[in-house]
Amino acid sequence: MGRVLGAFAYGLWLWVSPPMQASDHEWLVRVGLERQAMGKEIFVQSIGGAFRWVDIETGRTLAESPPNRLWRVAADAQRLLAEPADPAATQRFTPTLLPLSVRRLRAEPVGDALMAVGSERTRLKPFRGAMEWQPLPQHNGKLLTINWVRLDDYLKAVLPVEIPPRFHPEALKAQAVAARSFTFRRLNRHRDRGYDLCDSEHCQLYGGVQAEHPATNRAVEATAGEVLWYNGRVFEALYCGNCGGHTAPNEQVGVGTIPLPPLRGVLDWDEQAGRYYCDGAPNPRWSLTLSQDELQRAFPTVGRPKSLQVLERAISGHVVRLVLEGDRATLEIQGALFRQRLGTTRIKSLLFTVEPDGNGWRITGRGSGHGTGLCQWGAQGRALAGQDYHTILQAYYPDTVIERLTSKEAEPRREGHRGSIEREGGAQDTSRALPNSE
Repeated sequence: MGRVLGAFAYGLWLWVSPPMQASDHEWLVRVGLERQAMGKEIFVQSIGGAFRWVDIETGRTLAESPPNRLWRVAADAQRLLAEPADPAATQRFTPTLLPLSVRRLRAEPVGDALMAVGSERTRLKPFRGAMEWQPLPQHNGKLLTINWVRLDDYLKAVLPVEIPPRFHPEALKAQAVAARSFTFRRLNRHRDRGYDLCDSEHCQLYGGVQAEHPATNRAVEATAGEVLWYNGRVFEALYCGNCGGHTAPNEQVGVGTIPLPPLRGVLDWDEQAGRYYCDGAPNPRWSLTLSQDELQRAFPTVGRPKSLQVLERAISGHVVRLVLEGDRATLEIQGALFRQRLGTTRIKSLLFTVEPDGNGWRITGRGSGHGTGLCQWGAQGRALAGQDYHTILQAYYPDTVIERLTSKEAEPRREGHRGSIEREGGAQDTSRALPNSE
């Protein structure tokens, strides 16, 4: 702990301390809290312990605040200002101390304290890790809160949103390893904005401590640091809600353009039970009717639709291309674009058939999501059949190896972080194993 330089009233002290660091076996993730903590002023306090205000540029600890002391952070020109939100508290400090005023500011928890933040003082959400703030001139002076959190702590807040916590422990462990691998490979996604990942579905839904669940926390802890490796690099382990019985080659369903060898598609069939492992999913089969009006709105250049047919399928049966004939033009459509235009909540997967139905077309399908990589409901079926998470992961990602992340195995990527990311391209599945997901 740093050396005390001076004491001030109301529980603040000045310190000199080293900058925030992760140990050799831990990685830090910077999450932009776009949904949860962005505004012209941000309120912050610690829970269960104190926190320090740190000048990021110098590494100097400016002050330490006791728990539950509410602070306000705002921007003034090129500087960030922080002061107690209670005016009575501010009056107890000398004018030279408050507000804290620096170009770059971070709030670091002491010990196991949590940091609670929000744009409204009565609606703060707790998070693990530290907080820093970034002015957004293009958003009328708003501030964005960036959460610096250890990779596995990040996963604890992501996993319960990605997969039902009631699933078998081995399925949850498989998901934890896949999500850790996926996250590690995408850490640079929002580098141009000053952080790694956002907190929305664009990256992965991240809800902080309130989203955590004991079952998924145990899965993260039981697989601590474990990722999938392929050809000497951490593999971007994509996953989906329900593959429908056969996972799909990634590039053929719109998930990147480069074929990835571990994602060539596997049959998800249980020989002993005589059914697909993912058949336990609620409503594994679905159907709907598309009208001429719907298709014309989605693809107006064809005019009035007259014919819709599947032109090409992947080895898994997923639709790769369709042809739509209208009274003005005939259009060849990629399956992924067709699903996107009609809506992923309606066209739940690309594993479907098309049949004429009066003045429209009947779409009948199985599964949900892009169908690539680990099938969450399939993982549940495999776990219930007695497979452990190593076996499950090998089934969905052939030729990969499960190993722990260490600082020696991944070259440095940026100051304060470890690891290397080079994306082959791809698209994250917005569907989940949850019954009402896309």
